[in-house]
Amino acid sequence: MPQRRDIDYTMMRILFAIAPLAGVLSTVAGCGGSDGGGGPIVLGDENNYAAMGSLAIPTVETAPATDLDICWTNVINDFQCHPVAPMADVDNMSLLRLLHLTEPQVEDRLATGELAQADVNGYIEYRTNHTSTCAKLSQLSFFGTVIDVASEYTETIDQTYLLVFAKGTRPGVGARTMTFIKPTAGVTNTRVEAATGCGQLTFTADLTSLTKVKVPAAGPWLIDWRNITRDGQGNAVVPTAIDSVLIGFYEGMTVEQIQSDIFDLELNATALWDVALSGGRTADLATAVERGTGAKFSGFTRSAPGVWMLGLLCSTCQNPAPVLLTVLDTNAGGG
Repeated sequence: MPQRRDIDYTMMRILFAIAPLAGVLSTVAGCGGSDGGGGPIVLGDENNYAAMGSLAIPTVETAPATDLDICWTNVINDFQCHPVAPMADVDNMSLLRLLHLTEPQVEDRLATGELAQADVNGYIEYRTNHTSTCAKLSQLSFFGTVIDVASEYTETIDQTYLLVFAKGTRPGVGARTMTFIKPTAGVTNTRVEAATGCGQLTFTADLTSLTKVKVPAAGPWLIDWRNITRDGQGNAVVPTAIDSVLIGFYEGMTVEQIQSDIFDLELNATALWDVALSGGRTADLATAVERGTGAKFSGFTRSAPGVWMLGLLCSTCQNPAPVLLTVLDTNAGGG
């Protein structure tokens, strides 16, 4: 299986298409945000949610050096336990060969965002035709280049094979489920039935221990994240890599309720607004656009009670989970 060094193999992105919000706002003059005086709302680590993820990917032992039948017929749910139509929703099946890592080590590195490009020494894929939910191992190729996969799919002590079933065809994005396949001497099985994604991923978030961010109800709302150093899982952050901001309002909900259903942050929101970024370390929330209507964000005043949250996202980072996620205090009046 050939190597491909210029593809983003940092695989955490394919896992957590889960939490659509992320972010932090930090203190200004010790107040945890703006005091409404027109200065920027500076974001800091003390406002960050704390997140923890773990994976339990199933393993299928197979005959080695064999042209396997691989099926995703049973993939009826994704990692978030959301419904999947196997025929329509799986666009790409890829096989990664990982070097010098055991299956538990791969799971740990995926869950913490620490799987490096150097860990992957082989990649092939198959673009599904949406007329079948099965394919032969020999149908996977290196971006159209046919590979004698069976001769390379051998039992070794220093290689692990991971199948990824994804929505979309961009490597490293959109995974719905994963399955380890293990060539094993003496095993005659030549069929792989991929397991559904529900139950493979455990992801928890603490939204109650962070310092809430004070924001003025009527603006201005210039946020500044140059002081952010870590994401919710403690990984280092490159501030200029953040490429979008998301505002969410959750009418009638509590922070504890949002926290308990972290997989469905987007689905549970009453309204969402996005700010697309092209660089820099600041954003004006007044430029946010509401999903579905295209209306500009007009402020934090609502007739019904609820929770406001703000997220900072990085679509190109190794860890695609929200960089930071925070709760907003929209009754800000000073420190």
